[in-house]
Amino acid sequence: MYNAPFQRMYVLLRPAAGQVSGFARVESQRGRGRLSIHAGHLPDVPVRALLLAGEDQNGAVLDLGLLRPTEKHQAALCRDNIALHGGYHTLALVTDWPRARLLLYGWLRKQPCCTLWQMQETVARYLAVPAADSAPAPAELPRKAPRPSVLCLPRRVPT
Repeated sequence: MYNAPFQRMYVLLRPAAGQVSGFARVESQRGRGRLSIHAGHLPDVPVRALLLAGEDQNGAVLDLGLLRPTEKHQAALCRDNIALHGGYHTLALVTDWPRARLLLYGWLRKQPCCTLWQMQETVARYLAVPAADSAPAPAELPRKAPRPSVLCLPRRVPT
């Protein structure tokens, strides 16, 4: 049986915009884990927590959910039993669409895996709202009624 050691890591979340602050605690064992996030001085909009993996063009994003700030502009989020394989490199807190903006980020490895603008591009691409189709819909042409699949015979009237 695989007996992986229990690991605990504290992550300082660095501000990317504004006067926001926060930290996270990551606990893992056997590839599963628990993630606790605490943030302060947040804007009055919902903030989404994301785990980023891979590179800019072929990476993956794990959406952890929304943090809803209180009237004191603080928020917390806890996720249990999530898959925490070694591929995740960054924890990011971002404002939700339509104006996705990176607020806080923290490295889950010793060395940074991407630049700040690459993180912002990944977040913007993940939370992008599809553009509305500006082309007018083609006018439908009238069609013939479909033929019935069963022929309806006239009813015989008894005489």
